[in-house]
Amino acid sequence: MSEEKEAALRQINEIKSHLVDKQTFFPYNYRATYVWAVIALVLTFIMVPMYKVSVLQGTIVTFLFIAIGFVTEGVMTKKVNQSYDIKECTHRQHFIMKSFLMLSLFGIALSMVLAETELYAPIFLLWLFLCSVGYFSVGFILNIKKFSQMARFNILSSTLLLTIGYFNHILEGKGSYLLTVQIFVVLGLTIMPSIIAWQQIKEGK
Repeated sequence: MSEEKEAALRQINEIKSHLVDKQTFFPYNYRATYVWAVIALVLTFIMVPMYKVSVLQGTIVTFLFIAIGFVTEGVMTKKVNQSYDIKECTHRQHFIMKSFLMLSLFGIALSMVLAETELYAPIFLLWLFLCSVGYFSVGFILNIKKFSQMARFNILSSTLLLTIGYFNHILEGKGSYLLTVQIFVVLGLTIMPSIIAWQQIKEGK
C-alpha cells in the first residue's frame, strides 16, 4: 500500500473517531515536543548555576520556563483542535495536561527542597523520572509504543543512576557523575522525544 493511501486511511480513521466522540478523540501537535525539548535542554545547563546563586531564583526560573512550555503547548493544542472543529479540549487532553501540570508542580517543590541541601544530581533525575511518567501516559493514550519504550528507558536510567549515586555517596553531583546525569537528561528529554516527534510528523499521525 502506498504512503498516500496509508495517510488517507489514517485521516479517515481520525475523522471517524472525531465524529463518533469528540471527547475521546485526541488530536496532538507533535511540534509541542520540540518546545519541551528546548526547555529541557536550557534548564539542564542553567538550573545548577541558578540554584547556586539562590534557591528562590532557581525555583522562579524553573517555574517560568515550565509555564512558558504549558502556555505554548496550550496555544498549539488550541490550533490543532480548531482544525478538527473542536472548541474545547477533550477529556483526554485535559487528563494529559493536568497530569503534566501536577507532576511539574511536585517537581518544582521537591527540586527546591533538594537544592537547599545541594543535591543537584537528584534534581535532574527527579525531572527525568517525572517527565517520563508523563510521556508514558502520552504513549499509552495515543498508542505510540516508541514514547512508552522511551519512558521505560528513562525511568530505568534515572532509578539506576540514583542508586549508583546513593551507594557511592556522590549525590551532590560533582564532577563526572553530574555530567553523566545531565547527558542522560539531554538524551531522554531532548534528543529521543524530538526524534520520535519527527517520526510521527513524517508519518502524518
